Amino acid sequence: MDHDVLMFAQVMTVIVLSVGSFVAIGLGSRILWRLGSRAKPRQLQPPADMGAIQRLETAVDTIAIEVERISEAQRFTVAILAERLPARTGERAGDPSVTPSVKRVNTPH
Repeated sequence: MDHDVLMFAQVMTVIVLSVGSFVAIGLGSRILWRLGSRAKPRQLQPPADMGAIQRLETAVDTIAIEVERISEAQRFTVAILAERLPARTGERAGDPSVTPSVKRVNTPH
């Protein structure tokens, strides 16, 4: 064979093998990356304890009833206080006909 043809064949062999090995390394690393980064299957949690859920529902219902009782007691107290206290004068509403017994001073807060 001619020396130039032999040299060309050797260069092309090196180039083809280099490109082939780079492609193989790239594909292999991608495949290994995807296999390694897959999400691990989750372990199934044991079924919830139905007794615990029932106790939780009972506790929430009890709290709701107590909150309703508190609000009813507050409404009742407000109604009793509204009946006992005399009607307020218009001093806070800015009625100029009512003169307050104590001079009020505005303080910065």
